[in-house]
Amino acid sequence: MLWNKTKKPIDNIKSSIMACLYCCLDPISLETGIVEALATGYPVEFGKIALNQLLLEELVKEKSGDISLTSKGYKIIQNYGNYREYLNALEKRRIDKEKEKQLDSKVKKSTILSNYLNATSAICSIVGFIVGVLTADQIKRILAWLLSTA
Repeated sequence: MLWNKTKKPIDNIKSSIMACLYCCLDPISLETGIVEALATGYPVEFGKIALNQLLLEELVKEKSGDISLTSKGYKIIQNYGNYREYLNALEKRRIDKEKEKQLDSKVKKSTILSNYLNATSAICSIVGFIVGVLTADQIKRILAWLLSTA
C-alpha cells in the first residue's frame, strides 16, 4: 500500500498493521519484527506508538507476544477496507452531526421568527378589525356627505 508519508504517518502504520493481521489466519509474533517492517521509512518509535494505539483502541489484541485483530478490528477492515477509510468515515460522521446541529439550530430560529410574525399578523388583523368597527359610522357619514354633494 502506498500512503502519503507526510500526512499522519502513525495512521498509515496502523492501517498497514491491521491489513497484515487481517490477511494472516494466525496471530503474528512480535518477535518476527512485523511492526518494525511495516513501519519502514518512518522513525522506529512510530511502529511502537501505532501498535500501542491500536491496542488502546481495542482493534488489536496481544497475547503471549502474539498480536491479532479483535472482532472490532475485523469489522473495521471488512466494512471500510483499511484504517484510513475508517477514520475518514468517523470524521464524516462527526461533520454530518455538526451540520445537523447547525441546521436544527437554524430551523428552531426560523420557527421562532415565524411564530413572532404570525402573532404580529394576528394582532394587526384584530386591531384593524376593531378600528374598522369603531370608525364604521364615521366613514358612512363621510361617504353620505360626499355622495350628497355630488
